[in-house]
Amino acid sequence: MKQKLHIILLMLGMLISMPGICFSRDTSVDSLVLFRIWNYAKEHRLVTNGVQRNVYVACTFKTNRRNPTLFLVPTMYSIAKGERQFVVESYYKMKFRDAFQYDLSRQVFSSTIPHNRTVMPTMLQYMTPNLYDETLYPDKMLSPFYYGNRFFYKYRIIPITNSLFIVRFRPRTNNTQLVKGRAFVDLESGRINSVSFEGEFDMISFNVTAAMDMTAENIVLPDRCVTEAKFKFLGNNISAMTRAFYNCPTTLPDSVENVEDLEMMKTLRPTPLTLQEEEIYDQEQRKNEEKTINAEADTTEHHSSIVDFLWEKIGYNLINSTYADAGPASMRISPLFNPLYFSYSGNRGFAYKLDIGLQYNFNTHRYLTLNPKMGYNFKQKMFYYITPLRMTYNPKRNGYAEITWANGNRINHASLVEDIQAKMGPNFEVPEFRDEYVQLVNNVEAFDWVEIMTGLVYHLRRSKDRDLMRSIGFPDEYRSFAPLLTLHFKPWQDRGPTLTANYERGMKGAFQSNLDYERWEFDMSYKQKLKTMRLLNMRVGTGFYTQRSTDYFVDFANFRDNNLATGWDDDWTGQFQLLDSRWYNESNYYLRGHLSFESPLLALTWIPLIGRIVETERLYLSALSIEHHRAYYELGYGFKTRYLSTGFFANFLGGRHQGFGCKFTIELFRRW
Repeated sequence: MKQKLHIILLMLGMLISMPGICFSRDTSVDSLVLFRIWNYAKEHRLVTNGVQRNVYVACTFKTNRRNPTLFLVPTMYSIAKGERQFVVESYYKMKFRDAFQYDLSRQVFSSTIPHNRTVMPTMLQYMTPNLYDETLYPDKMLSPFYYGNRFFYKYRIIPITNSLFIVRFRPRTNNTQLVKGRAFVDLESGRINSVSFEGEFDMISFNVTAAMDMTAENIVLPDRCVTEAKFKFLGNNISAMTRAFYNCPTTLPDSVENVEDLEMMKTLRPTPLTLQEEEIYDQEQRKNEEKTINAEADTTEHHSSIVDFLWEKIGYNLINSTYADAGPASMRISPLFNPLYFSYSGNRGFAYKLDIGLQYNFNTHRYLTLNPKMGYNFKQKMFYYITPLRMTYNPKRNGYAEITWANGNRINHASLVEDIQAKMGPNFEVPEFRDEYVQLVNNVEAFDWVEIMTGLVYHLRRSKDRDLMRSIGFPDEYRSFAPLLTLHFKPWQDRGPTLTANYERGMKGAFQSNLDYERWEFDMSYKQKLKTMRLLNMRVGTGFYTQRSTDYFVDFANFRDNNLATGWDDDWTGQFQLLDSRWYNESNYYLRGHLSFESPLLALTWIPLIGRIVETERLYLSALSIEHHRAYYELGYGFKTRYLSTGFFANFLGGRHQGFGCKFTIELFRRW
């Protein structure tokens, strides 16, 4: 029996090793080609700081099929009706910070899109692939030409001549973070001469063809690039094509900025328009001529145009963020109705939020900002808000003065409930207290590694039933006034953890304050970026009271419930997902810890069909120790797709399983 087993194992070994024996010579050549590609950027990535390029981009959009649901897609409102083809030309100045990092500033543009609005801005992200970098595009799409990503791809090397090879690559699993295609590679240097690849990300399928810049070894970006893309959603079918040229000869002064001028654009084009682009421009010209002829319209037509204008404004702002810029003042309002701002948690229910941003620039070094965030929790039937008004007076040193008005959870404290029920009976329902506070702070970076924040904070906790509290002989409101000091330490800059120390001292009697306390808090957070878009996130912290005049209403700065909806990128890591909100106000001290690990290809991404749309995954571990409770733990797993961010969590108290919950936020079109 053993002899038969040995024979079978020997035959299996021969079958496995035979391909390696037959193609051993080719495998060595394959390894040489791939090795030189992976090392090309290291050997030729010279200093490019200050290098400039002039970039011309022509982008066309065609609505092959559309229906009323296209109005609901952010940035697509302008092409959801009317003409079906549009063209946008732009002339940029590209300034390099290093071989893969650069800034783009648009100088001249011409557009046939109504009101010169931006359509599918995410298309610009696929304009310039960084082939030799870890990701082809910022924070997405793992490059097959980066050494650390080699495990995610299969390669096939095809010789054309002694010095020119075709490298075909395809992903080992069908995932949205991977691409497939081919590249023409010079064997001697490992330089990619040209490449074409296809992929799909965030509901856009794309095909990229690029010819690399052969004029300078330190430039590892394309010389020309054509990107064809398709967007399909609920029966809508939109196609787009972007042509980019990176070595245009005409250099414009820096003073030319975002100028709409078709005649100037004609002089800047490095290549003639395509037939489709010429046809779109001709159609736009005929339409403008018809408007001029029909300028003297009757009252009915004039009234109709006003209605259309109002509907255009209202409909657009319902789905898209509103931006306004009038000299030194600017405004941004998130869409009035947008599924992105809905979230759900089994512990907190459904919530919706709205963001507003206002800014006034006195000069380049001093500006005023107001960024209120508002939200409504449907389960708690509670409206939350936080309105920070900030005057920045030294951006270089993060110097600012800020006043914040906000509210928190409806709260009660176990000691207060026990005292009232001891007097009124165990069945007496103690009304909750509303919490509002005002905080005034000043922050400045004293040194490169330390920031100092000083300020004042005033809390007003008022009972929902003030008459009832007075009738039973208990205060109906509790006030606290305290100076505060916060220190942020970054001794290792961005290469190490950030340390925070908070001190707050309540002053009884100041501004009718009836609470006296002294509180300390210490916190450490660290994000370690790993290879292949992986991320390790750690946070530990503690807080305690050294003096309290009453046991009622504990309030920590770093250990509090997050009432407003947050998404995946807002970092669920530093939060407890299933912790009862009253626990935040029950203890004189806390000790907490959070750990998460994030990866684009962890577990679910390797499952067929489902894994195709999974962008990234996370594992969570959180722990908490507070007064009068056993150790509390949470374990979780989450993943993000183009549609939803979803997390599943289980909590444990003293080693015993307590419950299970989930959380999700809508990610659909969040990057649009």
